Amino acid sequence: MKILPGFRHKKNSPRIPVELSKKIRGLSADGIKRAVFDLDNTILNGDIGEALFCRLKNLEMQESVRVDGNLINLSWKDYKGMIANGEKEKAYRRITECMEYIPEILIADLTRELMNSDFRHIEHSGEKIPIPHIDPGMNSLINLLINEKFEIHVISASNSISVKVIADEYLELGREKAFGIESERYKDENGREFLTRVLKGPVPVNNGKADLYRALISEDMPLMTAGDSDLDFPMLDLVCDGGIVLWRGDKGIMFEKLKNLIGERAEVIFLAEIGFGQGAAK
Repeated sequence: MKILPGFRHKKNSPRIPVELSKKIRGLSADGIKRAVFDLDNTILNGDIGEALFCRLKNLEMQESVRVDGNLINLSWKDYKGMIANGEKEKAYRRITECMEYIPEILIADLTRELMNSDFRHIEHSGEKIPIPHIDPGMNSLINLLINEKFEIHVISASNSISVKVIADEYLELGREKAFGIESERYKDENGREFLTRVLKGPVPVNNGKADLYRALISEDMPLMTAGDSDLDFPMLDLVCDGGIVLWRGDKGIMFEKLKNLIGERAEVIFLAEIGFGQGAAK
């Protein structure tokens, strides 16, 4: 049964620290004011790609996503192994490639199911995987940017179907402002649309995020970028002179590397240090 479109929670969002609000309102551009955000563990607390994958794997065990005799050919253990071995870019590609033969509508509906859930975790392979929700602080920040007439884009290493559903139905940014890892499609004789293993370029992982911005959004650099991972660095580095970079990762070696990368041309703000955006980063 098709799940109804999602909805955005607008109440009970915390106030943005005054100094951060002033900095944002002080940003200006000759043309369009743009902000570019990562999604997982940045706007969201949690990772929609991982949660969706585990939901699909649970359905697979129930033989509910069997299509033409094909099953998802990647295990959670294999995925986590790639992450542990430092192969995050490969892992993010594989988690989308393995959705071959799955109907697009199923992925969209399962994304809504997860985003609408009141539960905090989904259980799979003896683990509890966080179910993502929009961080209240980041929700407030997006509201402020919208009020300040920013054009907000989301670039994520999760599958494009889930990313577009969340951007459109939960963030009210519009599907055209959101980009994830996108698979080629094919239609069967009944007109149903399925995914293939072939990924469209640029694939928004690591350098691909910056490549996608330049190819599909603009050659003009954004006033604000936000992320949580070293694989976001190429996208974060797009920030223009005098802009702002928001960091939701750990305040350790990665944060120091980011500050060294950006240098003096833009301000790098560690959000947790100012009591804002408390979601865990991967």
